[in-house]
Amino acid sequence: MKIREATSSDIDGIAYVHAESWKTTYKGLISDEFLDKITVEARRKLWIRNFETPNKDEVMYVAENEAGTIIGFANGGARREPDLYDAELYALYLLKEYQGKGLGKLLIRSVAQNLMEKKYSSFMTWVLVGNPAIDFYHKVGGESVASKKVKIGNEIVEEMMIGWGDITAVGR
Repeated sequence: MKIREATSSDIDGIAYVHAESWKTTYKGLISDEFLDKITVEARRKLWIRNFETPNKDEVMYVAENEAGTIIGFANGGARREPDLYDAELYALYLLKEYQGKGLGKLLIRSVAQNLMEKKYSSFMTWVLVGNPAIDFYHKVGGESVASKKVKIGNEIVEEMMIGWGDITAVGR
């Protein structure tokens, strides 16, 4: 397994992981009708836009298996909504069969270290309530801080903010 900084040539792999991970991670949390409409092509378009117009200080890392296939990714950058945290993990996704092997910790740590080098001091992410990843974020040092209601498709769901007051603690 290998973690490396992503490039635009990774978009197809990232889009595949993003689409597939949504369908497995959010099954039972978001309607099947919404999940069934998620396509790799739609995610590919989203990631093309993201690479063309990144957020401030945005960075992305991918995880590859032994064959060089992208099996996960994480990206983050400057906080999109100003509050007490200055950096944000925008996304962290791994294909289901690769979860629980330590790759998530390597990915989140890679993003956090890159942002530390850019002088960010705190870190946060939003996680859908019911997502088993909440336990993962707590294990890598995050604390539940707040929650908010968001609309996904036709549903109102709750997201939990997980925060690290000290970015150096991410993944330790």
